[in-house]
Amino acid sequence: MKFRYLAISLLMALLLLLSYCKDAGKSEFSSPYLNHADSVKYVGMEVCASCHGDKHSTFIHTGMGKSFGLASILKSSAHFANIKPVYDAYKDLYYLPLFIDSAIFIKEYRLENNDTVYSRTERISYIVGSGHHTNSHLIEENGYIFQAPLTFYTQEGKWDLPPGFEAGNNSGFERRIGLECMSCHNGLPQIDQQAENRYINIPGGIDCERCHGPGEIHVREKKAGKVVDVSKEIDYTIVNPAKLSWMRQIDLCQRCHLQGNAVLKPGKSFSDFKPGMRLSDVFDQFSPEYNGGDEFVMAAHAERFQMSQCFKSNVKGDLNSETAQVGFTCISCHDPHISVRQTNLQKFNDKCMSCHSSGKSDCSLTPDKRLQSQNNCVKCHMPSSGTSDIPHVTVHDHYIRKPSSPESNKGTLIGLRCITQPNPDNATWTEAYISFYEKFDKNKLYLNKAIEFSGKLSENNPEHLEILIHLYYINNQYQNLVNLVDKLKNKYSAWSAYRIAKSFEHLGKNDDASVWYENALELQKNNIDFLLQYASHLVKLKNYRKSEIILNNLMSLYTKSADAWAVMGLVKMGKSEYAKARECFEKALKLFPDQLTALQNLKILENLAGNTSEVAKLDARIKKIQIRYESHNQYNKH
Repeated sequence: MKFRYLAISLLMALLLLLSYCKDAGKSEFSSPYLNHADSVKYVGMEVCASCHGDKHSTFIHTGMGKSFGLASILKSSAHFANIKPVYDAYKDLYYLPLFIDSAIFIKEYRLENNDTVYSRTERISYIVGSGHHTNSHLIEENGYIFQAPLTFYTQEGKWDLPPGFEAGNNSGFERRIGLECMSCHNGLPQIDQQAENRYINIPGGIDCERCHGPGEIHVREKKAGKVVDVSKEIDYTIVNPAKLSWMRQIDLCQRCHLQGNAVLKPGKSFSDFKPGMRLSDVFDQFSPEYNGGDEFVMAAHAERFQMSQCFKSNVKGDLNSETAQVGFTCISCHDPHISVRQTNLQKFNDKCMSCHSSGKSDCSLTPDKRLQSQNNCVKCHMPSSGTSDIPHVTVHDHYIRKPSSPESNKGTLIGLRCITQPNPDNATWTEAYISFYEKFDKNKLYLNKAIEFSGKLSENNPEHLEILIHLYYINNQYQNLVNLVDKLKNKYSAWSAYRIAKSFEHLGKNDDASVWYENALELQKNNIDFLLQYASHLVKLKNYRKSEIILNNLMSLYTKSADAWAVMGLVKMGKSEYAKARECFEKALKLFPDQLTALQNLKILENLAGNTSEVAKLDARIKKIQIRYESHNQYNKH
């Protein structure tokens, strides 16, 4: 029996070597790990703890273990007493955190002449972040998750707008939390495939299986008494990151510790990556590139670390080869099972001193000064500083190097760089530039680069068609987009169908637009954006009956969309149900005070009723919003 297990282990080891040595140009490699099979189930951290209680007891106190949880005073790192409200001058809105009856709330309100003219209070369902740097806050209704417009910054002990909400970009309670974001702060959440930000199940933080892979086979075999001597061989029922090649180790860490814009490979989801896989088989990551300096961002640990000479010099063989032996990786300093706050400073120093002697030639500081700083290598060579993307936060720069003065600027933007592989194909480059332009920065350079790379795509390739549709849509080339429809041959994504619908609508081809809205909803029936836009389209066609059906469907899923209530008000006006229309517009304004459709149509209703004073008030309110909106647009242009 022992011989049979030995033979199997040797065979698996050979398969592992062969899989790592396959041609790097091929898209995927087969895995010797049994838990990479799609059929293998996740068992949950508590099952792991039944055998690995020592690891579990320390891991739950790490940043990963505390990365996400139900909102409570125990989970929160925030202060709630004597808080000064946060004011967003661009939106003229105040925000105040509240702790009431064991629950956390965030209040949004507006003042005029010291009177509250608008107020909305939302209960917080989840807290994102360990509290080492921040706590961000999520609201939830019927599984739909949105970010609340207030974050607690632990290091400075202050409340402020979340990253990305500054400078007029505050989206209130409407920022959708998709799988890309959720899956980095969590175990593997189960998402409703018929929606974008609706979750069926959300684990309470990153768990064991995010780094070790699904545990079903491992647990079953151990319960059956099949034990592997891991001091002599690899147990292929579960992934031990320390046994992976350096590339797969880094890929595992940079699945989340890598900042930028992710571009999924065709047919892939953010939940597809498993430890031991090649990250670039699931998605590629892109960040802005500058020709003089760089940009220090919060979660760039993996990329910055690989820039270090300490990393590059600890290599035997070709660094770009799977078989290279690298003596310095993330887990050389970080034990994932122990909080960095509980890791003794000496461990970090010992790693430095394993290569660098303690002699004077290795450090420019005098022995006395080194002693004063406890020989803290990290303090000088991995200095802590602020980041360009997260305010009020300082983190250690993992680009290990000799102390130098901070760069005065980032230099000139020249485009994007791919972090996960050296040679992305033209389709990936095109999509990278499209999505960066659409999601992060409306710099025309990104759009022009997307157009440049798209010239090498083929309309006869279904994957390229999807990308071209996306490009034509964001570039307002609606006729070019609809010219591609016949080439799709009934193979398209929900978002392509939606973009086709909007394009036909812009071109005034309303019957075609209706068909494609229906097509989008066949693929994602619970997508509240699709439902809302289709209902709005039907109102323009004066098909109030069907629009009302769509809106009732939307509101059975999610009731807190100000835009949906405004469109329902239009439906009621179209049916001459003016009292009900007024109710809908008022509900919209209780959710968002600057909902222009609601304000403009309330003005019409007040005018019909002869309430001239109310008409004047609404008119002044609308003009104030329009001025604020124009100011924001001017700011973004510069």
